[in-house]
Amino acid sequence: MRSSRTLVGHYLALLGMAAVAFTIGLERSGLVPGIETVTNTLYQWAILLGGFGLLLGVANVALVHIRRIQEGGAEWPYSLLLLLTLLAVLISGLLAPSGIQSPLVNWIFDAIIAPGQAALFSLVALFMVAAAYQYLRFNRPGGLWMLAGVLLMLTAQTPMAAPRLAAGLAGAMAWALDVPAMAAFRGVLLGSGLALLAAGIRYLIHRP
Repeated sequence: MRSSRTLVGHYLALLGMAAVAFTIGLERSGLVPGIETVTNTLYQWAILLGGFGLLLGVANVALVHIRRIQEGGAEWPYSLLLLLTLLAVLISGLLAPSGIQSPLVNWIFDAIIAPGQAALFSLVALFMVAAAYQYLRFNRPGGLWMLAGVLLMLTAQTPMAAPRLAAGLAGAMAWALDVPAMAAFRGVLLGSGLALLAAGIRYLIHRP
């Protein structure tokens, strides 16, 4: 009985997802005038659900690190630092009269969060170059040209090299970024979205 109820709930959730997708598709196509009120309400619900999900994620992360501190694992000082930082940012945002626009919150973002994100993204770029070098060996067909193109594109994005590029080369690289690279990126995003949608549907209908 319980499994059948769960299955019915999954099918109802799937039906709701299909109805929402169909409604948004109608609004995007412009075939049904006046449906914007319904879609705007759906967008507001999505924002509320996203905020609630974010709060649940923060609470889950906090509980995981609290358990790690209680167990006294090898990396518990990092968990303590994360929790202290979380509390500091949360309290500074709640107690400041201007909220997230307060000077303290802006300083935390500009002096800590933004440099940390830049450092992590730079490390990701280095790891990607190292992985590309390991994969695109010189003995692979076309590997040398692909590796040279990747290194050239990365070098052209640096602040020191970009102003010194010739006008023709800069235009060609801008075209490569705006047309083929962006088309490939959109294809990856579309494929990832479809794969995520298919995985969600298979999960809802109990098809592993």
